[in-house]
Amino acid sequence: MKSIFWRMTLKLKRKPYWVQMGLFYFSCFLIAISMSPLIIATNILIGENTEGPNLDLSSWFLVIILAPILETFINQHLPFKLMQKWSWTKNKYGLYILVSALVFGILHTYSLQYMIFAFSGGLVLAYMYFFYSKTPGKSFWSTTLIHALKNSFAILAGVLADKL
Repeated sequence: MKSIFWRMTLKLKRKPYWVQMGLFYFSCFLIAISMSPLIIATNILIGENTEGPNLDLSSWFLVIILAPILETFINQHLPFKLMQKWSWTKNKYGLYILVSALVFGILHTYSLQYMIFAFSGGLVLAYMYFFYSKTPGKSFWSTTLIHALKNSFAILAGVLADKL
């Protein structure tokens, strides 16, 4: 498993920054789609509960600016820094990515289905933070940017859905 993860990282590092960012953004949606069977299974087992955040144009500042900054700090930056300080978790990046994504998912408590959806996005954001971790400013702000773009898409989709 480590060799696949490592080879993917090495190939991605050879790409220009804008290509990396595009791939990370696209990956957020791709991994969320891959979680659809699990989300559908929870709908069948415990009943449909597709509650999520109420996203409209009036919440743009909170959802696009403030939330990505705070959530990147809480869900990616802090776990990464803490796990690098503890000897038993130092350099265990797969564990960091999993823990970070779990925290990200758990903090999005709108519904079980939404927590699974958030966990999937958290996997990409945590990997992204790890990917750029050699340059801390880049890791924080690149992760924040992709999170903000993903949230922007959600607001835009919500506004368009309301108009239809």
